[in-house]
Amino acid sequence: MSEGSFSGLYSNTIWFPAILLIAGLSLLWMGNRELILFQETLPAYLSLRPETSTIWLLIFGTASSVAGITGLLRGRHSSG
Repeated sequence: MSEGSFSGLYSNTIWFPAILLIAGLSLLWMGNRELILFQETLPAYLSLRPETSTIWLLIFGTASSVAGITGLLRGRHSSG
């Protein structure tokens, strides 16, 4: 398979951006749940920070969701 047809496969489909969007929303949901659990267990007098994994879930979830939405919107504009 040539390089041109391989890149054309991903640029003409909406599956990849849709999967990115679903994965991003899932990561945001998991990060939000961890953040809520962290806040519930945190006593009011302590000033601790959320775990690193929670922050990374929120960052990657946001980035993946934005990439998925952008890809879906680009696919809609190029095909229509």
